This record gives sequence, structure tokens and C-alpha cells, in this order.
Amino acid sequence: MVRRLVALLLVAAGLVLLALLPQLFEPRADVGAAGVGAGTFPVVEVAGLGSNGSGYARLTRRLRHDGVRVLDFDPDRAGTQPLLYEPTDPAAGIADLAEDTVAPAIADALTRAGYDPTTQVVDVVSHSTGGLAVRHLVEQVPGWAERVDDLVLVAVPDHGSWAVWAETRGGGPFDQLGEDMRPGSGFLDELGYTEPDGEVYTTFGGDPWLLRHVWPGGFDDQVPARSPFLDGAANNVYPSFHGRLLRNEAVVDKIAATLAAD
Repeated sequence: MVRRLVALLLVAAGLVLLALLPQLFEPRADVGAAGVGAGTFPVVEVAGLGSNGSGYARLTRRLRHDGVRVLDFDPDRAGTQPLLYEPTDPAAGIADLAEDTVAPAIADALTRAGYDPTTQVVDVVSHSTGGLAVRHLVEQVPGWAERVDDLVLVAVPDHGSWAVWAETRGGGPFDQLGEDMRPGSGFLDELGYTEPDGEVYTTFGGDPWLLRHVWPGGFDDQVPARSPFLDGAANNVYPSFHGRLLRNEAVVDKIAATLAAD
């Protein structure tokens, strides 16, 4: 009798799990705008803080297969490399990173690829802190709004992240960068939480089912799942961890489709 009851309970548990599988592993529905940019341009890939760039490999292969030019930020390394950076000044914030490192690196990559670095329009796929740096250029630095067509923001803490803030405490080289990513920071409030008029933003948040109940609304192990979301943007969430979102085949497919659309 007991064995039969245990067997029935196991069967019932299995049926419940099967019913839940679509919810656990399928991406949730998009929300927000469905707009896309004006066409395909050279693609700039901007990595997150402390990244080695390997997370972009699948997306880079896909874009190059589709005939899209992806800018190479390190011609001394094999393959096409995203823009990497390693802050050393604890007083330097994301605005400094954007203007002193990201902007010059994009200009150099465009020049090496034979484009005019002052006029060439680009699409940008950014991850984590890199997305905030690009947003600063587009929204705060004159001339950049016209130079960026599609801006894809993957796991970008647009609303901040207490986890990232806590990890960067202690006066190290990431101190001010972490403070800028504190929820409600002056940097984030100045950027705002809305897609600017005339811009085309697509955001991706990570919501792996293992962490779904760790933080209200989901958590990707670094950033709340909906922290990337901006009012008016095309906002998406997929069941991947922070560092795995760009390796998610469905995310890669959606980014490629977004960049290719007119």
C-alpha cells in the first residue's frame, strides 16, 4: 500500500514537472515597442566589466555568416574581438569609461576597417556595464545619437543592481563604476529609464529558473531580470544566467533578426 502511494506520488510529481517545463525553459513574451532601426550597419560589440569577450563568439559567427560586418577591436588576437576594457582608477565612473575608453576604441576600430570614424553609423550590441557606457554616449554626448542606429542592451543594469554594487565595494578599481550601478544612483537617474525619442533600443534580461525565486521578478546572478527594461523599448527576458545570455541561441537569433530588419 505504501509503495503504491509512493509510486502514485512520483507519477503525479512527474506530471506536474512536465506541465511546468514550458514555463521553466521557454522565453517569456516580449513587451514594449516592436520598432527596429533603419537597416544593417557595421556592428560594435561592447563587453561587460571584467569580460574576456568569449561570450560574443556565437553572435559574431552568426552575424558574419549573415554577411554583417563586425568590427574587430583587437587585431593582434585571432578572430573578431569585442571591445574590452580594464579600469584602473577607482574614481573613474561609467561616463569616464564611455568617453575616455569606449568612444576612442570605436573610432580606432572604424578607421582600421576603412570607415570614417566621425560619420559612420553603427549598430551596437552591448553587455552589462558596456551597455551603460554606450547609453551615456548616445544620450549625453553630442553627435552620438545620430551615429548609433540599433542599440541592443543585454543584461544591462539600467535600473541598477545591488549585487553589482556590493561586489565593487572596497576602494578597488571598480569602486565608482559600482556606485554608478547602484539602484537610484545619480548616474542612472540622469540617464533615465525610457528609450529616448528617435532611438531604437532592444533589451534582454536573464531569468534562469533556478534563481527565479531568489529575487522578486527574477535574477540572472548579477542583475535583476527586469533591470535592463526601459519604457518604450523592445524588452525581452530569457531563462539564462548573466554571463550566458549571449550564448543563448534564441537570444542570438533575436539579435540577428533585430539588426537585419529595416
